[in-house]
Amino acid sequence: MKLLRRHRDWLMIVIAILAIPFIFYFVQRPDYGAIGRDQFARIYDRNVSMLEAQQFARLLSLAQALGMSDFVGTMTAGAGLNQNQAAVQFIVNVLVLRHEAGRLGLRPSASEVAEVVRKLPAFQGDSGFDINKFNDLVQNGLAPLGLAEEHIEQLVRDQICLNEIQKLLAAGVSLPKNELDENFQRGYDKLYVSVIRFRSADFDKDVKINDEDVQKYYDAHKAELKTDEKRKVEFVQLTLNEEEKKLAGRERIEALQKLADRATDFTQALLEEGADFKQAAAKFQLPVHETGEFTAAEPDPQLKGDRQLGAAAFKLSAQRPHSDAVQVADGFYILHLTRQD
Repeated sequence: MKLLRRHRDWLMIVIAILAIPFIFYFVQRPDYGAIGRDQFARIYDRNVSMLEAQQFARLLSLAQALGMSDFVGTMTAGAGLNQNQAAVQFIVNVLVLRHEAGRLGLRPSASEVAEVVRKLPAFQGDSGFDINKFNDLVQNGLAPLGLAEEHIEQLVRDQICLNEIQKLLAAGVSLPKNELDENFQRGYDKLYVSVIRFRSADFDKDVKINDEDVQKYYDAHKAELKTDEKRKVEFVQLTLNEEEKKLAGRERIEALQKLADRATDFTQALLEEGADFKQAAAKFQLPVHETGEFTAAEPDPQLKGDRQLGAAAFKLSAQRPHSDAVQVADGFYILHLTRQD
């Protein structure tokens, strides 16, 4: 426990000065405003907060207290005796390790983790694993560092994944001599080839394709010839303006209700015999927007704001070309089918 307390005292110093070197080691252009917002760095397209970095630094202290010397040595390689650099190196390497282990599908089982935990130097007694030492560390040593028993398991999983990746990288690949010779000859030997040229016009005149041949080809390749169903629509939108979007509570509900009433009047106008979508829109002083062709899987950019819009478009048909009012977050859309493939 003396070792754990010594690491804990050192950790408090490390955390206080950790942010400065981390930025200069791993960010080409420091974002000092981001530091003030508790953004510590950006790795794998995600932000690493100061709080998360401190948690990883505590894991380094815990790993040292557990006697995971090989693991710590690998994860802090190149940092030398500089404890602050060692903490920075550890944070980044653990993030990289966990990211790559996930990509490789490395997931140590509970039994594998338990087996390694039982062999950790910090838990060894005269006759092997000492449960009292384990309980003492869990109950008295982890809480001051803001850690728990699962953090021991996390470190052990990291160590197992590191060992597996090291084995993978160390594994050699041997190629038979004949394959090496063949690849060398293909890349460096001279090749002698003969060329025979055919003119398609000489053969086209003798090719006769009838309807039966076309039908046979179609029947044999139906699956390959299928394309996704497509739609093209016109639409009007009745939505809150920028000021109304800031409203909340009853005021927002009332503004939306006014839009709902207008949308209902518009859809009713479309039910009249001989109703024309553009003429109805002009009557209500609503601009008409038009999409390009799109599929259900890839809606038009103008409709991507809400999945209901794409779904509503694919419910339209020649018999029912107008949609009901489709409600979105800030108002309503009414769609009109113009093309169906």
